[in-house]
Amino acid sequence: MAITSSLDPRVTLRILLDEVTAILEVDAAAVLLLNPFTQTLEYSDGRGFQAESIKHTNLKLGEGYAGQAAKERRTVYINDVANGKGFTRARLLIKEGFVAYYGTPMIAKGRVLGVLETFHRKKLQTDDEWVEFLEALAGQAAIAIENSQLFYNIEQSNTDLRLAYDATIEGWSRAMDLRDEET
Repeated sequence: MAITSSLDPRVTLRILLDEVTAILEVDAAAVLLLNPFTQTLEYSDGRGFQAESIKHTNLKLGEGYAGQAAKERRTVYINDVANGKGFTRARLLIKEGFVAYYGTPMIAKGRVLGVLETFHRKKLQTDDEWVEFLEALAGQAAIAIENSQLFYNIEQSNTDLRLAYDATIEGWSRAMDLRDEET
């Protein structure tokens, strides 16, 4: 309920990351949102990081574990980040001391909207219930993000419609003035 309570995506992501780090007891979490035009995952928000290097994340679909999670639409788990062959950001995150990684796609209505990443500085003892809860949080976040995007699009359409209406009235007024000055 907390995740879906706001139409502001920044508030939604803050709530999501606070809940993920607290409830799932992970050291850090990040959200990478999919840019539909460039088909890249871009850093949007994060919690628990000591360095700023995570903010420079920009991955193509299929690139790295986050890109793999988004492309294959499945949760990716790595229990040794430092030795992970597909972890393209290992050098950026090695300074953080992370050991375990989960990347879960954020899917709403069949569309991948991003990836929810969790990092832990020691081996993480998880079970199926933990993973299911992580995936449920990612799904709820995806729905909230999609709702905020739809709301923004509706507001933008409404503004465009108002401007078009005003321009139409102004055009009619000019046409009337040109047609008959006495009237």
